[in-house]
Amino acid sequence: MAHLLRLVYPQWQGGDIAGWFDDLSPKEAAQGYVLGAQILSLLADSIAPSENTAVVEVATDFALDSAGRRVVQDGIIDKAALMRQTKAALAILEARKPAKILTLGGECAVSVPSFCYLAHLYADDVALLWIDAHPDIGLPGDEFYKGYHAMAVSAIIGQGGLTQTFGLPAALAPQKVLLVGLHSDEATHYAARQREFGLESLAPKEATDSKNVLQWLDKVRAKKVMIHLDLDVFDPKELYAAVGNTGQMSIEQVSRIIQDVAKKFDVVGLSVAEHLPQVQIKLKRLLQGLPLVKEV
Repeated sequence: MAHLLRLVYPQWQGGDIAGWFDDLSPKEAAQGYVLGAQILSLLADSIAPSENTAVVEVATDFALDSAGRRVVQDGIIDKAALMRQTKAALAILEARKPAKILTLGGECAVSVPSFCYLAHLYADDVALLWIDAHPDIGLPGDEFYKGYHAMAVSAIIGQGGLTQTFGLPAALAPQKVLLVGLHSDEATHYAARQREFGLESLAPKEATDSKNVLQWLDKVRAKKVMIHLDLDVFDPKELYAAVGNTGQMSIEQVSRIIQDVAKKFDVVGLSVAEHLPQVQIKLKRLLQGLPLVKEV
């Protein structure tokens, strides 16, 4: 069993985010997650080069329906591509058999294969911290939003038939999931569903230090921890590198929580998701029009 796998997962199909970026074309915005994952991988390699890295290949076909909207299949945008890519990610994990996974995305659904694999591996010993301004508990067919990245937690806890649809190896009990940093219209919209699913949460002001997070992990008797970090959880005045600008947490606040958790518990999964590098997308567009760039 490989100890640690770095999984670069530039999946973009789960998001429907073009409306956030008027200065980008719909395809540039939608597929900006691809460049985002590549940049995260470059940054991670600059800190500590990995000898055990795998890349999930993702499709780049950008399909719209007759009304100019993303194609919805069974209540999920680009469902077929997402199913193929989930299968590919799981095949990598099953072949490499890592004990720990660093997943670099890509939209939030990149956490689903990694965390379901780890949930299967560690069963009741593992708990999940979902650090995100959004709860990601959508379901197929919701009229509110049809992007799969907003269904990621639902998939991990086995709701909406997503375990079967995506061939996931396990589901995590909702009592083993803590949502940290919720602050968005989606969090308000899905508040009743969050209660129905039995998911606990901490608002940004309830996570000003690590105490409440550590107490929760002790309460659920976690021995191992998975952490999903959505970059939209940060206050955009300090860091705006994602999609959505309602986050309220500081870099220092999030870093302290994760580091304090790592001191006391065995962190077996970490995902960094929703990196949308708007400036670099514009720079890429500029480079594409310059002489010598395309010549080899």
